[in-house]
Amino acid sequence: MAVNGHASSHATNVQPANSHAPLKRSASLDDHDHDDENDQQGGRQRSRAACAPCRQRKRKWYQCEYTSSKRGSIHQNGDVSQEPPPPAPVGHTQPSMLQLQAHPLTAPGARFHHRGILDPSKTRFVRANSAIAFPRILGMELESDNIPRLHSFAWHLGIRREPPDTLTEITSIMTWADIQHLAKAYFNIVKPEIGLLDEPDFMEQASARFAAPHGDNEIDAVLLGVSALGSFFSPNPHPSEEDFVNHAKKVLDKRSMVRSPTSNSVFGWILRTLYLRLVSRPHSAWVASSVAMHQVEACGLHKEMQTIAVVYPAAPTGDHKLAKFRRRLFWMARALNIIFSFEYGRSRVNFDVVTTKRFAADSNGFSHQLVELADILPNDFVDREREPDPPAALSTALTRIEELQSESSFITMMKADLAFAIYRRLWLMSLTDAKDRADSVLNLGKAALNASEAMLESRIPWWNVLTTPFQFLCTVLAMDSPKSLTQVADAMNLMLRISQIYDTHMVREAYNQAAALVKMSRTRKEKELESLSALPERPPFEDHPSAAASGTMTEVPSIDWSTVDLPFEWDIFLNPDLVMSSQQGQSAVDAAFGGQLGF
Repeated sequence: MAVNGHASSHATNVQPANSHAPLKRSASLDDHDHDDENDQQGGRQRSRAACAPCRQRKRKWYQCEYTSSKRGSIHQNGDVSQEPPPPAPVGHTQPSMLQLQAHPLTAPGARFHHRGILDPSKTRFVRANSAIAFPRILGMELESDNIPRLHSFAWHLGIRREPPDTLTEITSIMTWADIQHLAKAYFNIVKPEIGLLDEPDFMEQASARFAAPHGDNEIDAVLLGVSALGSFFSPNPHPSEEDFVNHAKKVLDKRSMVRSPTSNSVFGWILRTLYLRLVSRPHSAWVASSVAMHQVEACGLHKEMQTIAVVYPAAPTGDHKLAKFRRRLFWMARALNIIFSFEYGRSRVNFDVVTTKRFAADSNGFSHQLVELADILPNDFVDREREPDPPAALSTALTRIEELQSESSFITMMKADLAFAIYRRLWLMSLTDAKDRADSVLNLGKAALNASEAMLESRIPWWNVLTTPFQFLCTVLAMDSPKSLTQVADAMNLMLRISQIYDTHMVREAYNQAAALVKMSRTRKEKELESLSALPERPPFEDHPSAAASGTMTEVPSIDWSTVDLPFEWDIFLNPDLVMSSQQGQSAVDAAFGGQLGF
């Protein structure tokens, strides 16, 4: 690292006044969230030889980059980079940008090229080429004593003030006893499937909020979202469940549209996505999942903190609990967006490069399997260069779904729902490909019927308790084979039981439509049978075998081909271009079979 007087003055410009102590930062976390507690503490470093950009530009105040570095490259899989590069040690006079990526460009902003900038105090993430980031980068390049902050300078004329916030204290909507009761249902039913949030942490935050309920706080979106889902899955729903949902939306909209979002804002959107999937239309859940992904990008959750060029003030990179929470938020938001988009037939939200690490597999939950299911699904794009054989990609995804084993009834139903979605695509693309994978889809569907029945007995109303049997029925009718049609009765019987327990408009509508589809299939079969039955009954013709000239059939001798020693070459015998004379041919055959054939 080339450091001189310029570097020291520049670093001082972007650090707090009390930041003269050496910087401590923990080492990178591995893929399984194991923490490296050996913090690195470096002193001021000087380079004996300047790097090539330093010598060319005669500047030494920024972090140097050397081509001889043994740092591994980031491997991309779709929009995901599984392993970010390890962080480099940072000295006492660190620059305002950490972990600068090596880049061959020599332009002034080359060290920021394709990099992100995060303001941790506002959790605002943008690319370095953003209009709101450029004034700050320009100030750094000009070596100013007063570097502009990350701010939306000159964004509009400002002739109208922003809409005022309307504050509603959370204690006016629910009581402390309410949230204690409703949180139990959430952590018993929802948390094992999505892995968010640890109950002690949630109760601690809830307690702190109820102790100071005045003013606005983004944690309200989480408290209300958890309470709404808890009410939904409770045997006795809370009478204010709808108020929970509406007020949570106001908090999220204010955070999304007026202020910079936070991790709690992303969590609130994930909770809203789940609730809308349970109670509202497909479009609503898809939009909410997409908004959650945009909030993810705004917070920079798709990047590990060590891979972001962090601006003043420094981010708490040593907070391992925060790092784990960020990872779970990102991967769960991404999984829901991919799955809902694939099922609904809409586009997913993609990022260019993702460096956020996977979270460890749950010991008492199944959220990692939901993320795995999302990763299996191919993207719905028509691009022969990126995917030359879409049916093959879908078939491969179906195989991987079939191989994924889970003890969760919810995941089992999700597997079937995605298998049905894959079959629909194969069925529309090619009847041959769909027919070849029919058995796999049937097996997944039959297992899902059992899972739906188990959920029905437990009175746990996940959306796919009804969705899975209905889509399975549609799938087996589309297969239209004797083997698939044997599943119609089981699917219809289960839907009848569901209608008896959940007597709602949605269930009755689904059952009636399923019955109508079965009737349509039976009507077509009856018409096909009528067409075949219209043929007149006629006795078959008597077909006598043709006789030889002598009136008797020549009996072909019985030959044990395994004991025959053929004296001629098979290459000659099988090659039509080599024509033997009739005499040669006859002599060869007679020699082989001793004249038994009598030709």
